[in-house]
Amino acid sequence: MSAGTDGTSYRPATGPDPALIRRPLDHCPGCNSWQLQLVVSVRDESVHFLCGGCNRCWLVELGFARRVQPETCDGCPQTARCSAAYARDHAST
Repeated sequence: MSAGTDGTSYRPATGPDPALIRRPLDHCPGCNSWQLQLVVSVRDESVHFLCGGCNRCWLVELGFARRVQPETCDGCPQTARCSAAYARDHAST
């Protein structure tokens, strides 16, 4: 906030809703569950969203959600859950 010469204060224009910045994904694109857990990738320090409903992990970039490949998540304590879901989704039928 800055002050004008007459003692009045000026506020910057309001930006986007802060809730959108903290939680860019409000439901799972795979199963529509709201049970998303934030997981920070050790390798590149990006934030992923692990769904508690279907165990799929998502990365949100530039307004798009894409599925995270579990082998890229070194150090994640949830890798086994995510890997099992990824293997099921990509199994040959």
